[in-house]
Amino acid sequence: MIYIHPKAEIGDKVELGDNVSIWAFAVIRTDEGAVKIGNNTNIQEHVVIHGANVEIGENVTVGHSAVIHGARIGNNVLIGINSIILDNAEIGDWVVVAAGAVIPPGVKIPSNSLVMGVPGKVKRSLTEDDRRLITSSYQEYLRRLPKTPGERSSK
Repeated sequence: MIYIHPKAEIGDKVELGDNVSIWAFAVIRTDEGAVKIGNNTNIQEHVVIHGANVEIGENVTVGHSAVIHGARIGNNVLIGINSIILDNAEIGDWVVVAAGAVIPPGVKIPSNSLVMGVPGKVKRSLTEDDRRLITSSYQEYLRRLPKTPGERSSK
């Protein structure tokens, strides 16, 4: 099931995987290129996704008010609240981008990393607790999916 909040704005060149949720006031623009969002990914309130050929993997949480502009995001990633990921940046698999971090254009973040700061820098490898946080974040939004098309989530 795919859930798109009625107050979200989605362009015409968006490919959504299974169990994707897009919440209120999120904007996904496709005037510069297509956007692909993988299975079990949630796009939270006020997120902006724009730019040429954005690709977001599976099991990703994009936190409130984050901006993804022309970037590639791997699988099992947590993008923190108010983070910004700019053109041609690449985020590997199993990455936490901390709240408020800014990933500059063209930067490649390796898998299994915690990234913090402005500009975003790898601070350390992920711990098992970090991996559990990534997993629990996307799973919580799967629980919030409505059970039938058109139904509002009760949680």
